[in-house]
Amino acid sequence: MPRDGATIFSDLIGKLGVLRVTRKKCGRDGRYILARLIRNRGRNAKLIAWLDELTAECPKKIAHTMNDPCGAKCPQLPKVL
Repeated sequence: MPRDGATIFSDLIGKLGVLRVTRKKCGRDGRYILARLIRNRGRNAKLIAWLDELTAECPKKIAHTMNDPCGAKCPQLPKVL
């Protein structure tokens, strides 16, 4: 799979054990064990593709409202990348 400059799970090895996702607009926050994500999706899986799948059923995303998007974020990423 081409990387195209995207962050992939292997970029986070040794930097994070748990990946936190905050979704303030819908209140659906979560914590995901990096080793499990890598085991299930692969080391070279793109983080953005996983995040897109994770939020696929978000009411804000389903509504296609550009003025009020889903807003899912991984708050630790700027600190480790």
